[in-house]
Amino acid sequence: MPAPRQLLKDARARLQQDEVRIPIQTASAVLLAYFATSFMDKENVSWGVFSALFVVQASIGGTISAALGRIAGAILGAVVAVVLVMLFGDENWGTVIALLAGVGLMSFLTAKWPMLAYGLVTVTIIAVAPDIYIVEGAFKKVLAIAIGSICGMVAAFAVLPVLARRTEQEYLAAALRSCGAYILECTICLVGDKPRKDKKAQDAIQRSIERARVMAREARIEDKTPAMGFSPYSKTLLPEIERFGYTLTLIDRFSDKPISESLCRVHKKALLELATVVKVCLEKIADAVDAGEACEEIDDAWDAYNAFSQRVDESLEQEQLPIEDKQHLMSIKGAYSSVLSNMTELTRQVQCQPDKGSSGGP
Repeated sequence: MPAPRQLLKDARARLQQDEVRIPIQTASAVLLAYFATSFMDKENVSWGVFSALFVVQASIGGTISAALGRIAGAILGAVVAVVLVMLFGDENWGTVIALLAGVGLMSFLTAKWPMLAYGLVTVTIIAVAPDIYIVEGAFKKVLAIAIGSICGMVAAFAVLPVLARRTEQEYLAAALRSCGAYILECTICLVGDKPRKDKKAQDAIQRSIERARVMAREARIEDKTPAMGFSPYSKTLLPEIERFGYTLTLIDRFSDKPISESLCRVHKKALLELATVVKVCLEKIADAVDAGEACEEIDDAWDAYNAFSQRVDESLEQEQLPIEDKQHLMSIKGAYSSVLSNMTELTRQVQCQPDKGSSGGP
């Protein structure tokens, strides 16, 4: 790749990092909202800018969801406040009753539909300090909020756009890489080369899956809006990778206690080779998930497992092993069998993913 193109690619990669991209998108949204609401008075301009400031999220789907929720909450809160102020008045105890009733009702609705939470702001402001022309004043506030929220969506689409489904796949790929590292670490502990697991890889798996869950929720609105100019991944691998993560508890459980020295002399090399091959295969699957491409079959992992399994069967038949060692060997063999079976199913699911070129997203 020519140097200028590589430099541009590296620069884009740095700009796509959340800690860089989100501030740029937010600043763009705020600036756009300021100019878009410049025909209003300063108070309502501030409402528009404030809305744009907090609408921008980590993905297009998250921004759309936050913007639509803010607009819906603002409209509902304004309607509730206007009705209550007109019903109870805006002086003395009327204001208190309108405020308590409005906040109570909006809190109830927000508990059921959290996306409407911004309605608590509008219902409180309008109930406490209504304009002389209350309906017109409420309409102007809602209009400013809607403009600011739309500006946030425009910024998410126009400035360094990122799809939630694409980000979800990146987190899932990271989880798979951590799974491979954790399997190898457990096996190293199993053969006594390491006193205990440090759990860093396990924690990394959980963090990546949790972030992928957040992105999966944000991606649902992208999946429902193909007309907006992108065609995200047709399905998520999250359930399958979560299931695979649960399978690792088997490896974790049977690696708490190292195998005996006699077993280690016979099976250490085969176990480490198996864990290494499994880690490499998981990294290849992760690369395929990250790129949105099909991946190779895990024949190498099955070959390594079959070699280990055969060695285990020979030990059980030919050697006089203590019952504890026999149980330990069978448990390890069964755990790896479950891991590889789930890897095979995971590979099949990845094969069903669309090509990167057909994703059509930014």
